[in-house]
Amino acid sequence: MTHLLVVLLTGSLAALGYIYFGYLGALRLIVWLRGPRPIRRSAITPPLTLVISAYNEAPVIRNKIENALELDYPADRLEILVISDASDDGTDAIVQGYASRGVRLFRQPERRGKTAGLNAALPSARGDIIVFSDANAMYRPDALRMLVRNFADRQVGCATGEARYVPGRNAVADVGERVYWSYEMHVKRLETALGSMVGGDGAIYAIRKSLWQPLPENAINDFLNPLQIVAAGWRAVYEPDAVCFEESAGRTGAEYRRRVRIVSRSWRAIFQAPAVLNPFRVGFFAWSVLSHKVLRWLSGVFAATTAVALIGLYLIAVAHWPGIVGVALPGAAVLLVSIPAVRNALAVLGYFAAINAASVVGVAKGSMGRVSGVWSTTREHAQSTSSTRISLGRALCLFLVLAASGITVACRIVAVNSVAGAIFWTCAATLLYIYVVYPLLLAVWKGVASRPDVRKPIEPAVCVFIAANDEQDVIEAKLRNTLALDYPAELLEIVVASDGSVDGTNAIVRQFAPRVRLLEFFPRRGKISAINNGIASVAAEIVVFSDANTFLQPDALRALVQRLADPTVGAVSGDVRLTGDRAALGRSEDLYYRYERWAQHAESHIGSMVSVDGALYAIRRRLFMPPAPDTILDDMAIPMGVIRAGYRVVFEPNARAYEQGAANAREEFARKVRVTAGAAQFLARPDSSVPLGAIQITFSLVSHKALRWLSPLFGASAFGASLVLAGSSTAYATVALVLTAILACGVAGCVPLARRSSFVALIHYFCLVQTAAAVGFVFGVFGRQSVLWHRFAHAPVGEPVSQAGNGYGA
Repeated sequence: MTHLLVVLLTGSLAALGYIYFGYLGALRLIVWLRGPRPIRRSAITPPLTLVISAYNEAPVIRNKIENALELDYPADRLEILVISDASDDGTDAIVQGYASRGVRLFRQPERRGKTAGLNAALPSARGDIIVFSDANAMYRPDALRMLVRNFADRQVGCATGEARYVPGRNAVADVGERVYWSYEMHVKRLETALGSMVGGDGAIYAIRKSLWQPLPENAINDFLNPLQIVAAGWRAVYEPDAVCFEESAGRTGAEYRRRVRIVSRSWRAIFQAPAVLNPFRVGFFAWSVLSHKVLRWLSGVFAATTAVALIGLYLIAVAHWPGIVGVALPGAAVLLVSIPAVRNALAVLGYFAAINAASVVGVAKGSMGRVSGVWSTTREHAQSTSSTRISLGRALCLFLVLAASGITVACRIVAVNSVAGAIFWTCAATLLYIYVVYPLLLAVWKGVASRPDVRKPIEPAVCVFIAANDEQDVIEAKLRNTLALDYPAELLEIVVASDGSVDGTNAIVRQFAPRVRLLEFFPRRGKISAINNGIASVAAEIVVFSDANTFLQPDALRALVQRLADPTVGAVSGDVRLTGDRAALGRSEDLYYRYERWAQHAESHIGSMVSVDGALYAIRRRLFMPPAPDTILDDMAIPMGVIRAGYRVVFEPNARAYEQGAANAREEFARKVRVTAGAAQFLARPDSSVPLGAIQITFSLVSHKALRWLSPLFGASAFGASLVLAGSSTAYATVALVLTAILACGVAGCVPLARRSSFVALIHYFCLVQTAAAVGFVFGVFGRQSVLWHRFAHAPVGEPVSQAGNGYGA
């Protein structure tokens, strides 16, 4: 029985892995091998009809029409057509009020559904291009131009834009829907690069009018219509720069009902356009339809099989280890669920559970023909079902218990015959993954699916923003260094945000007016407050953050901004090198930072970094989202805001700067404590969400950051387990002895004479970093780390370190 459950668990997990990760990875590989299929875009403005389907949309239809009339498209080539499906709430009267401005109303006398309205109204549309939209989808001014430019390519028959979501009424559904759609957008990009994407988006997609053909009234037009177009030999492409915004479904229950309706109709659409499953006719597109849609709709079946297998394994495990599985695991689950970040992750999992369940129900309804072409808005559902809510917390807590139980049973199956052995091998494997396997995976990923580095000389307006606290020993040299940078003076603004400085910093900065602008803040509240308050007065297109003790090479600014010529890049981190007399740490610290730069470079090549070097990085001003005023790790919180906005954060090795390294072990220890405390704070905050749908971001955040920050726990646990097992095995005794020797070297490294040995110095630095990470994590979890920076002595690069304090240049 156990083996059968393991087979079911492994098979269902493998299927889910292919659906959500394997297909995406295969797409990346094929696109890399074949190269992306180009789209011949051009700025064209053919006659266009914007079709807005509406049913009882009185609350939003006025805003939608005003939005449509303000779009950047020639008015004499734009027709606005509103199709009302027998609305009875005043929608039609509002639309008729815009007749004098060229807005045309087509009303169905009886409610027959969206597709029936399109069948009846589209023959009278005057545009060569038809753009389909929902009443609650607000377009960016250039959205139509961005969509239409794709039709300059004579092979393109359908183009779909990008719908982004603004917060609705329920944070759980909002986060889940954002995660789902960020993943979907990534898949659409790759499918377009391969040839054609699967389906459209009813909020914003366009077709050639000549390709429209009447559809069954219960069909879903934004799925079946693009399938028919691809089956006829045309391309369906994704246009990420054609952006609209709409409110999310708002509640998990509302999203569940919407997904049931969509999947039930989409399932039937596959059989209404069977040619799209014929690879001899549509090539790779058939594989995409099967993987992206058909198997995705069936993922609920695989998820249910996984749950059943876990329950069975849990019951078997309770019989073997009633104390551990029956008490310890549920207790651990309850403890974990008390952490906000864990609750948020479980809430997102709950959203995915809901849509997977909806997919199964939708497939069943579609197979039985129980589909309808009519629809209701999510606002209507919110009013009619305000008392109906789906509580997922307890179910997700149970799922966590079952998952942990399955892992425990797996350890049993592979003959790990003790709890200590399971702990040792789990922790050892995790440490191996952190320090060996993850770098290898990065190297392979970079070699297989590296994204191009787009660089182009540009000269946007730039503000160099320097947050400072008591920096009188370095600030003059810093400002002279900044003023000497190779960048047009008329395009360069320099701002110093002084956070409660009391030494002489402010007086020195005033001497550089008007080239340098001083912002004085009292009392001292911390670096992030100085940034939040100061950035509000910055109008430059690009903001470059730099520390007071960081000195830039003359071409550093140009190297940073040239990466922002890539429209997908929102932030760029520079390469800050350590210099000065650092006999205390020296080569060990350099080795660590060389590895960090390599990892950042690799992550940048495959997608995006998850943090930047706070001493030198640039962002687009419009993407700056003020973090909470007590944020410790600003150089992670700020770039994460850029990532959540849908942009990349990349590393630029040619943007170089230099700063004094840690003068002693105490300084490096304090800095590492602060960084890890800030990381723990970041992970625990519900407002510091990560776009889980972006696979590479999640992968890098977990592997490069979260697991690394927890490595002291894994190391201490492995050491403790090896001591427990030392009497039972020579191998464990050897491991315990080796780990003891490593710890002894680390302690011995506290003596300067012992650090003359490179090996001892390296072990000492590693132990110092691990100890600091452990202390920092505790400080972060319990809120013991101050937002104010600890002061350390620093001086301009190349000058001796004085005894003066330093706040934000540390």
